[in-house]
Amino acid sequence: MKVLLALEQTRISEGAIRILSRMTLPGGSDLFLLYVNPLPRQIMGLAKKRDAKISQQVHDVQKNVLEQARQFLDKVENRFNQQKVNCVSMVKNGVPGEEILKVIHARDIDLVVLGTRGFSKATGFFLGSVSQGVLQEAPCSVLIARKMSREKKTGRGMKLLLAIDGSPDSQAAVDFVKTVGLTASSHLTILHVVKKHVYETGRTLIADSHHEKKLAELAEELLEVRGREGAKLLEQTRKGLSSPGLAIQERLVYGNPAAEILKAARYLEADLIVMGSRGTTGIKRILGSVSNKVAHSAGCPVAIMRNKRRK
Repeated sequence: MKVLLALEQTRISEGAIRILSRMTLPGGSDLFLLYVNPLPRQIMGLAKKRDAKISQQVHDVQKNVLEQARQFLDKVENRFNQQKVNCVSMVKNGVPGEEILKVIHARDIDLVVLGTRGFSKATGFFLGSVSQGVLQEAPCSVLIARKMSREKKTGRGMKLLLAIDGSPDSQAAVDFVKTVGLTASSHLTILHVVKKHVYETGRTLIADSHHEKKLAELAEELLEVRGREGAKLLEQTRKGLSSPGLAIQERLVYGNPAAEILKAARYLEADLIVMGSRGTTGIKRILGSVSNKVAHSAGCPVAIMRNKRRK
């Protein structure tokens, strides 16, 4: 697995580092740590028009930024020492979004992780706009992290919300949960939303691994064909993800997909939402899609998974 962690020296990146460090990447994975210095685009033009003294000042600033970036990446790399991954640190000059996309294509990245929502005084750009651009343009899966407001209790397992719809990208989300190692005592909630018609009222059915038959019966009675299909998908997914020490709950919800995913994440106090980029309709990735709405509005990190085989 090839993972790109895009960083800057702010609390925004701390959220990205923390969520990734709470997972266990497959042994032998490549973890690329990328720091983009946007300074040249801002002042190089000015330096060319001025005298040699200005040019030297620009050079000195760049050298200082480069040294600080390398020291920062060394500290980040140390935080992943316990994982059996190959860390590669990179410092690039340029526009952050463009450089991130260049590395994604050059290294054939499977997952890019970056922070969002905030203004970096150190680099002078809105990371929110960068993350949105990467989410729209990257051919790989994207994990959008949030600035962490408080430290989670040491040793506490993750609360993961996996939203599924049966599409290829949704299967990529399921595969991602299988691939990354979750700490002991983690809790996984698998959510399927049956899209509600305008004349229908919302309903939520919940069952654990001991009551899947009851869930199927209720789904058949209340939600008819679409509910039965959803219940079957939940059961199949649960069986494929079952592992010792992992508590799994299934939720079958009747309503608006984006709204119900966000509602469930708040109710469960999820640490991470994992979902596919495109739904079963095959609609193009555009602003306003379910995944974009969730990525934009969720109060926790969101992993938007893409099935690379369809590229």
